[in-house]
Amino acid sequence: MAYSINLETCSKCRLCTEVCPSHVIGVNENKETYFIPERLSICLKCGQCMAVCQTGSITVDGLAYGRDLIDLPGVYPGYDQFVSLLSHRRSVRNYRKKPVPEEMVQQILETVSYAPFGASPEKMHVTVINNRERIEKSLPDIERFLDNIVKWINNPIASTMIRRKKGVETFNTVKNHLYPIALSGNYKLERGDRITRGAPVLMIFHAERGAEEHTSNAFIFATYVILAAQALGLGAAMNGIVPAAINKVKSLQEYFNIPENHEAVIAVIAGWPKYKYQKAIKRKHLHIHNFN
Repeated sequence: MAYSINLETCSKCRLCTEVCPSHVIGVNENKETYFIPERLSICLKCGQCMAVCQTGSITVDGLAYGRDLIDLPGVYPGYDQFVSLLSHRRSVRNYRKKPVPEEMVQQILETVSYAPFGASPEKMHVTVINNRERIEKSLPDIERFLDNIVKWINNPIASTMIRRKKGVETFNTVKNHLYPIALSGNYKLERGDRITRGAPVLMIFHAERGAEEHTSNAFIFATYVILAAQALGLGAAMNGIVPAAINKVKSLQEYFNIPENHEAVIAVIAGWPKYKYQKAIKRKHLHIHNFN
């Protein structure tokens, strides 16, 4: 059966009925744990029930012990170790001219398999360019896109269209952050690569337009990627310029082989840090409101 519980090994702890977010598992009149047939259509296939089962008695369609669920590692970092990782991490924008081994890129991407998700994570795609020369060939088109940003914001009609089509949040981000930097000429290639910062690796997270939770998933997965890069001794930073350019410039979409019906959400640049920071930086990001 695609969904089943082995009653011979089931310990009747019923933890699976507690952790299932969709309440797909119940207890029948014989006090046996079972999958409720009429609720199987809303199963998220999150694997929570299988992960909590101490006897490995649960089968969920498409999931398997040993493949999708593995034994937990013996090492469990405490809070201090976690904070140490976070405090050492910086958004690295200066990289050494040193290639990143493909094995390390795969290690980084492997961590995404442990990430939480909003819905339908299987609809996310990541295009990986582990080749500095290929990245450099895309820069002139991105530079032209940034020049156009300045023209569009300076044009009242175009500016209004961006606001209506992209929404107030995106418009304000472009107008108040990207526009003034582009206006200053900061992204001109004659000043060096201030777009991908000389990074040897570029990862572009994208999905079909309208795919469930793909924006949230992209940022969640990208966060795991930059933390994994830090843990491996690499540096990384999120990059919103490359995806924005891809979504607007067809030649870039074709160059990076992004499907026509896909939307690029966020990119990550990565490589070997050129400099070592001596201090952690603490920022007050949140306005915290305690309500007791």
